Amino acid sequence: MRVRHALFTALITLSILAVSLSPVPASSLWDNNGSLFEDRKASGLGDVVTVKVNENIKDSDEGKTTSTKTTDDNVNSGLGILDFIKAFGVGSSSSMSSSTKIERTKTINAIFTCLVVDVLPNGNMVIQGDRSLTSGSEKMNVRFSGVVRPQDVSHGNMVDSNRVANAEVVVSGRGVVSTTQRPGIIGQILKAIF
Repeated sequence: MRVRHALFTALITLSILAVSLSPVPASSLWDNNGSLFEDRKASGLGDVVTVKVNENIKDSDEGKTTSTKTTDDNVNSGLGILDFIKAFGVGSSSSMSSSTKIERTKTINAIFTCLVVDVLPNGNMVIQGDRSLTSGSEKMNVRFSGVVRPQDVSHGNMVDSNRVANAEVVVSGRGVVSTTQRPGIIGQILKAIF
């Protein structure tokens, strides 16, 4: 019994010594992977890029059409056995003129925080950001996407929208205002026919 007790005590003592003599890794609050003066730019999947959207789009279409058609047909008096036919004439005239002018102006000023969703083989980043705004019964969804070169991303991970290739801003909405701005079904049918 004493031998077992002595063996048990020796085993526990050796275990405590083994644990206390093994090297313990020291950890620090300081991250050695970066520099104190480094401004880390977005470069990989999941990184965040802030896009300043300042887009002013002005579009103007104008069309004019003029068409005139005149027809005159005359039949002379009959001769011989057809002398009972009297001379007559038929004439018609039609003219059409139309003018159409459409001017559209769109201004979008916004700041989007986008995620890098893909990195192309040349290092360019595909970014995408979504915003959903709800006010009362109105819901507006805005999506911004495009391709950014790493050198165009400034300090603070910001880029202007005019530096984004294949930039696409899609604005869609649902609610009372968007429903009332759409013509009714009868208006749509009449517009399609005429």
